[in-house]
Amino acid sequence: MAAVLALLLVPCAVALARPAQAAPPPEAFLVGDSVMNGMAQTYGAASRALLASRHSFIMDTKGCRRLITTSCRIGGNPAPPNAITTIRANAGRYRTALVVAVGYNDPTTGSVGLTTAIDVILAEARRQGIPHVIWLTYRVAGPSASRFAAHNAVLRTRAAREPMLVIADWATRSRSMPSSWFSGDGIHLGRDATIAMADLVADTLDIVTAPMGGSKCVVTNSTTPAPGVAPPATVITAAPVGAVASRLARRQHLWCP
Repeated sequence: MAAVLALLLVPCAVALARPAQAAPPPEAFLVGDSVMNGMAQTYGAASRALLASRHSFIMDTKGCRRLITTSCRIGGNPAPPNAITTIRANAGRYRTALVVAVGYNDPTTGSVGLTTAIDVILAEARRQGIPHVIWLTYRVAGPSASRFAAHNAVLRTRAAREPMLVIADWATRSRSMPSSWFSGDGIHLGRDATIAMADLVADTLDIVTAPMGGSKCVVTNSTTPAPGVAPPATVITAAPVGAVASRLARRQHLWCP
C-alpha cells in the first residue's frame, strides 16, 4: 500500500504539444493578362525565382484577360475569368498588396473601361482589407500605343489622389529596353523582359512593405542619384539570394528618411 501511495505522490510532468503556427499568407497576389503571362511560362522561371527571392507571392495570369468585363478568347479556348472575378476568388489568400497587370485588352473609358475598373478593384481591395494596390503602367508600343498612353494618363491621375493606389511604372522602365526583349507587337515579354518586370514588381513591393508603410521610401540604384539628404540610420538592403543576385547588384538599397 505504501508503495502505491509513493507512486501516486511522484510529480508527473505532462508535455502538451503546442499547435504549429500556420505560415502567414503570401505578401502579394499578382493578377495578369497575356503580358504578365510571360512570367508564368517556362522561359519565365528566372523571373519567378527573382521575385520569390525578395517577396512571397501567388500569381494568376491568363491570355486575353480583361479587367471587369467578359474576357476575350484565344482561338477555340474558353474566355478566362476576368480580373475582378479572379481577385474575389483569391480573397484571404494574401495579406499586403494586390498587383494588377491587366488592361491591354480593355478600353480606357466607359462602363467597362479602365476608369471604371480602377474604382471597382480598389473597392474590392478595401473590402478584403488589402492596404496597397500596385498597378503596372502599360508599355506604349505597337498598334494600340495611343490607347496605352491614355491608360497611363488615367492611372497617374488616379494614383495622385488615391493613397492606396501605387504605380509600378513599367511604361517608363521598359522604354529603353531592347526591342529584342519583346515579341513582334512590342508588348509581350521575352525572357529578359520577364526578369525586368519581376524586378519592377519586387522594387515596388520593397517600397510598400517598408517601415512607415513606404510613404517616404525610395529605391535607389546606380543610375539614380542618392537622395540629397544624408542617409537615414536604418538602411534596408534589398539584395536577393541565390543565382539571381548578380542581376540585382545595381538595385541595392531602400532609403527611408
